Amino acid sequence: MSMADDVYNARNWFWIVSGDESRAWSSAEGAYVSDYPDEQTTRIANEVELYDVLARSGLAHKAPQRAFSAEEVRAALLNIDAGATGDAADAVALGIVADEIGIVLPSVG
Repeated sequence: MSMADDVYNARNWFWIVSGDESRAWSSAEGAYVSDYPDEQTTRIANEVELYDVLARSGLAHKAPQRAFSAEEVRAALLNIDAGATGDAADAVALGIVADEIGIVLPSVG
């Protein structure tokens, strides 16, 4: 299969999270896998952004299902839009920021 044949399909895609090439998140498996095809792989900054991508594709159930700390969510939002994030630090304030910039957040707790 050539690169031209590899069409993005969120239901069967892989993400290298935070630069850790030893594994990739598989949307088909809903878990990290150690073997993944380079031609179906995208790099992503963190699991919060991964959750957003999958949730927008109707695949929130295939995204990481752990509770994320407010610190993790804040760091991800700062990376996306530091100005909008400002000093937001608790789950409620971070949720408001996420709504303002159009990010779907995982559970914060």
